[in-house]
Amino acid sequence: MPKKEAKDLIPNNKLETWSSENSFDLDVLRDTHDSISKKVTSPLYVQKRQGPGGTTLDYVDEGYMRQTLNTYYPIWSWEIVKYEFLGKEAIAVHGKLKIVDNGVPRTFDAIAAHRVAVNKTSGDYVDLGNDMKSANTEAFKVACNRLCNIADDVYRKAILSPEQVDTLEGVLGMLDGQTRRKVKESVGNNTINPSNFDSTMEKLKKLTKKDKESK
Repeated sequence: MPKKEAKDLIPNNKLETWSSENSFDLDVLRDTHDSISKKVTSPLYVQKRQGPGGTTLDYVDEGYMRQTLNTYYPIWSWEIVKYEFLGKEAIAVHGKLKIVDNGVPRTFDAIAAHRVAVNKTSGDYVDLGNDMKSANTEAFKVACNRLCNIADDVYRKAILSPEQVDTLEGVLGMLDGQTRRKVKESVGNNTINPSNFDSTMEKLKKLTKKDKESK
């Protein structure tokens, strides 16, 4: 098969220095990212924190991100472009992740912010260094997920394949209206994703079997 040009890569992920004389197999790139995206993150590395409106958010330990980078993209670097204070309430960091993706140099710019702890009495920062590190960690994890598909199941970025969508649509017609709406919402917000597709199908098939038996 003919080799793809570097310009054919998915946009928004920048390429570093690249010669038109170089070539690569686009299928290998796709297979690598697809494999990582479908990887189920061990619950040992998934933690929880309070989100807006009393919600609970899942997030992944930074060490897991680094370990996965070292496994799939051993040539990588993380550069802090700049820090910026957002008033006195928060600090933002702009970071750049660089990887060599199956021979292709790629980069991703990520921005994250972290609330700064201030002493209520004195107005001084409690631990500015720690707040800066937290903002840097968040930006690093965003870049790892967006560029490398690490922990897509946790951050709900993994989507179903066309074959999985066809299989799911074949079952939807046998479900009641309320269950159909719930399934569609779950697919839309990636609650149903490649990592739990098989177990989801088993549950749905059991539901359709019960409906048939009750009729």
